[in-house]
Amino acid sequence: MPKVKSTAYDLKASDLKGTHADIETYEDLAIWLSNELDIGLSARGDLEPRIQYNWKLYQQERTRGSNAPWPDAADLTSPFAAEYTDALHARVMQTIFTEPVWTVDGWGESASRAPFIEEFHQRTQEEERLQSYLDAVLLRSWVEAVGVLESSDAVEFRREQVRKRVKWQTDPVTGGPVVDEKSAPVPLRDPQTGQPVEAEATDPASVEIEVDEMKPVRSGPAYDVVPRLDFLTLPEHAKDRSQIWGYAKRFWRRVPELKARAKQGVYDKEAVDGVGEENERDTTSLDAPSGVIVADQKGPTAQKELWDVQFLADLDNKGERWYRATIHKDKRLLLRLKKDDQSTRYHRFIPFPKPGTNDGYSLIGDKLITVIEEDTAVRNMRADMAAKKIAEPILKVSGGLWDEYEQPLGPRAVITVRDPNEIKQLQFSDVPQSINVWKNDTRNDADRLVGQNDTSLGQETGKDATLGEVRLRAGYAEVRMDLIIKRLKEPMEELFLARHNSYKRQLQSQAQGMMMPHAMLMGLEARGIDMTSVVDQRVTAQMLEGQFWGKPRGSVESADLNAQQAYFNQLLSVLPALMQVNPMIAMLFSTQPAAKSLIEQMLRVFRWPDKQAFLGSEAQALMQQQAQQQQMMQDPPLQMILGMANGAGGA
Repeated sequence: MPKVKSTAYDLKASDLKGTHADIETYEDLAIWLSNELDIGLSARGDLEPRIQYNWKLYQQERTRGSNAPWPDAADLTSPFAAEYTDALHARVMQTIFTEPVWTVDGWGESASRAPFIEEFHQRTQEEERLQSYLDAVLLRSWVEAVGVLESSDAVEFRREQVRKRVKWQTDPVTGGPVVDEKSAPVPLRDPQTGQPVEAEATDPASVEIEVDEMKPVRSGPAYDVVPRLDFLTLPEHAKDRSQIWGYAKRFWRRVPELKARAKQGVYDKEAVDGVGEENERDTTSLDAPSGVIVADQKGPTAQKELWDVQFLADLDNKGERWYRATIHKDKRLLLRLKKDDQSTRYHRFIPFPKPGTNDGYSLIGDKLITVIEEDTAVRNMRADMAAKKIAEPILKVSGGLWDEYEQPLGPRAVITVRDPNEIKQLQFSDVPQSINVWKNDTRNDADRLVGQNDTSLGQETGKDATLGEVRLRAGYAEVRMDLIIKRLKEPMEELFLARHNSYKRQLQSQAQGMMMPHAMLMGLEARGIDMTSVVDQRVTAQMLEGQFWGKPRGSVESADLNAQQAYFNQLLSVLPALMQVNPMIAMLFSTQPAAKSLIEQMLRVFRWPDKQAFLGSEAQALMQQQAQQQQMMQDPPLQMILGMANGAGGA
């Protein structure tokens, strides 16, 4: 089988001019990137144990350990970490994942195709199961302060046969071509890659042959949730995006996978051989959550620790540009160097940003850590004191007649003593009321820190409050919640652009386009879009061309359907009066788009399951027919004819 030409390096070693960090060889580049990664990892300080501790609190793991006052003492972790994290996480997910997820705007000529683009992304994200990835990355953002989602093009390498004109091997004696057993000219092959040497179409010493080529085939976006401990910004101390010159992600690959990719030309074969075959993944993973045990890997399951680095540099003396490199940090080996084609992007979700840094605050480890530990102490203190009160020990006079092993205490037990004072129970005071008050105060402190309260968390307040007071407190909590949603909307907008560009690249490599999902066809018909103009019901790259911007549709207002119902009912009560005051409003609401929008909103807020009965193709045809009849009835010549006919009928 012929070798596949290596495409691991976009820049030859001779192209490296030393204009950046004196890099003149692949080894220089690997050493420089490895050193920068080591510096970034060392700058993190105690980040790893802090993240592990945060996950322990979220998972309600025991934290007292050897600090317990006696072997059977309580070891109870505060429920605040899990409770507030899950409450905020659920509200954010409900707010972000509305239908559609993004509202799409188009500029110029693209505006007319914005509804189609909006429906396209809504249906494709459902097929991608994007919700599960965002669910995981947002959960990490609460615990680890930063959630990182990698979006990239899903690429598969397929072997295809293509016809090429190549040079043949020349016989040094006759000067003619060297032929094989079938009298066919033997192609001249490159001694390094094993590939046939291509020739010009006019070269007489050439022949057309069929050769195998590994071609990348794109299939839309792919996602990976990157743990905080496996992700670096370079430099780690950057204050804003303008100071960041690189991003790095740690990942693991099995040795057979690396060798297979080297055969496909993705990685350099010599570098893969230099990586070795020993296992490099620890039995205890650095990845959070804590307690993850990695099975021992040997032989074909051995995993190698690699880093994918996206960096800005001037390597060829032509100006700075973004590159992507895959390196083995510890062995200083460069497996791949490609010019960044913007197919891979890192989207960072930071609900609580830390000013002056590219970092954020953890909900558990920063904002709530003191009240969590305070509540943990109070909870254990109350449990320990209650346990002592319930199981008060027995005082026994030395040399007393009673033997606790022969006559154990219990119901109906008979205790033999010489004197009633030989045994008696040691008295402990019960849990004081101040401990209960203290615990309630800790709960109130946590509510104020998070900006939520019992009402917004879905709990009963336990207080006699009027409806107005409850709504007022919930309203102020919504203000704090809305700020968090806005912080998460920016990476959602970047994610939309990354997905849109990924699908454009996929469709550019598919001349026939891709079939529309059935759900997408139904959604487009429900929006009143004429599907007869779409050829064979396929999506092509040309249909995605244009300037589009996707904004997350959800907000704290749209997430509350009960409030939306109230707003809708209030609108209906006001509309008749407005139409009488201004006839233009009545004319506007009598148009077909306004009627469809009104019906769609009504079905959404009242949770009507079947939208097609009202917005499907049959309903659309009926609405168009009625609109045409209404337009005909308003035609002056037709009104004159109808008037004459009515007059004749009356005579």
